Amino acid sequence: MTDSDAQPSTLPQRERSYRRNFGFFLADNILFNVAAGVISAATVIPDFVRRLTDSEILIGLSGSLAIVGNTLPQLLIARYIVGAARKQWWFVGPNIPARLMILIFAVITVLIGGGRPELLLFAFFICYGVAMFGDGLVGVPWAELAGNSLDNRWRARMLGLTTAVSGVILLLIAPLIGGVLGEAGPAFPLNYAILFGAAGLLFALSILPGIFIHELPGGQPVERLPPLRDYLPSLGRALRADGPFRAFIGVRIFMSLFLMANPFYIGYATVELGVSNAVAVPILLAMQTVGTVAGALAYTWLGVRSNLLVMRLALAGWALVPSSALLAGVVGPVPLYVGFLVSGMATSALFSGYLNWIVGYATPDQRPLYVGLSNTVAGVTALITPFIGGVIAQRLGYRPLFVVALIMALGGLFVTLRYISAAHDSREPG
Repeated sequence: MTDSDAQPSTLPQRERSYRRNFGFFLADNILFNVAAGVISAATVIPDFVRRLTDSEILIGLSGSLAIVGNTLPQLLIARYIVGAARKQWWFVGPNIPARLMILIFAVITVLIGGGRPELLLFAFFICYGVAMFGDGLVGVPWAELAGNSLDNRWRARMLGLTTAVSGVILLLIAPLIGGVLGEAGPAFPLNYAILFGAAGLLFALSILPGIFIHELPGGQPVERLPPLRDYLPSLGRALRADGPFRAFIGVRIFMSLFLMANPFYIGYATVELGVSNAVAVPILLAMQTVGTVAGALAYTWLGVRSNLLVMRLALAGWALVPSSALLAGVVGPVPLYVGFLVSGMATSALFSGYLNWIVGYATPDQRPLYVGLSNTVAGVTALITPFIGGVIAQRLGYRPLFVVALIMALGGLFVTLRYISAAHDSREPG
C-alpha cells in the first residue's frame, strides 16, 4: 500500500477516500475494458481463430475463454482471501504477469507469421488462457477492494462510467480496427498482431492504478485457513441457507449458457449472411459499443436505485439478441446489427448490475465466499458451453444454437422475477 496505516473513521474522511479510490478504480477499469474491447471476445477473437482452424468447438472455446478464465479460479482464491487482512496486493500481484501476456502474444504472432497456423493457434490458447485465468485470480480481491473501499453509490457510478467512457473510446477507434482488418490493411496475421499489441499496451498500463488504491478495512480475517474438509461443506450450507443467493447462482448459470452462442454470431454473419469480415467485425463492434455506452449511461442512473431492475431489463434485452439473429436469416444482416446494439446495452448493464448486487448483498465476511462461489459455478458452466455450442453449431447449424440461447435468457429472466425480490437488492455492509 502507498498510504499510511491510519484509516478514516469519520464519514467525511471515508467520503474523501471513496472519491480518491473512485478515480483509480475508474482508470484501471477503463484501460482494461478498452484493451478487452480492441480484441473483443465476441468478434475479433473468434474471427482470428476461424482463420487458423475450422473446428467450431475451438472457435467457441476461444470466445468463451475470457469468461471461463475470469470465473473458474475464484472459489480457490476465496479460501485464501478470508485469511488476509489486506487484499490489495492479491489484486496487484497477479496482474503484473497476467496483463503482460497479450503483449507477449503480439510479438509471438509476428515471429511465427502465417505459415504455421497450428503453432500460432497453440501459442494463442496458451497466452490468452494465462491472461484470462490471471484475471480470474484477481476477481475476488477486486470485489473485496471495491466492496470495502467504495460504497454502493460510488461503485455504481464507477461501473457505469467505466462502461460509458470505454464504449465511447471503442466507438471512436472502431474505424481504425476496420482499417487494420480491411483489404488495405496489413496481411494476416500482422493485422491481428497490431490489435493484440495495442490491447497489450493498454493491459500493461492498467496495472498501475491498482497500486494507488487506498484500501479501507473490511471483514475480520480468519486466524487460520479453513481446511478443505470444512471449507467445501460450508459452500453447501451457504446455498441451502440463503435463498436469494441460490437464485442468483441460478441466474449466473443461465447467463453462462446464453453466452455459448456469442462466438458464433460473427461466423453466422460471414459464413451464412455473406458479410465480409472486414465489414462485419467493425460494424458489429461499433453497434455493440454504441449499445454499451447507452446501457452504461442508463446504469449510472438506474443502478443507484435498483440493481435487480437492471438485471431484469437486461435479461429481457438479451432475449432479443438471438431473436434478431434468427430474423436476419430471413431479411438480411440489418437485424443482426440491431441485435448487437441491444446486446451492448444489455450486457453492460447486466454485468455491472449483477456485480454490484452481489458485492452489496453479501456482508464483508461473506463476500469472498459468495463472489468466489457464484463466479466459479458460472465458470464451470462456461467451461462446458464451448463444447455444447460447438457441437450444436457443427451438427445442427447456427439457428438451433440461437434458439437454445433464447431459452436460456428467458430462463434467467424467470428466476429473477420469481425468486429474487426488491428486498434483496442491497444489503450494504457496515
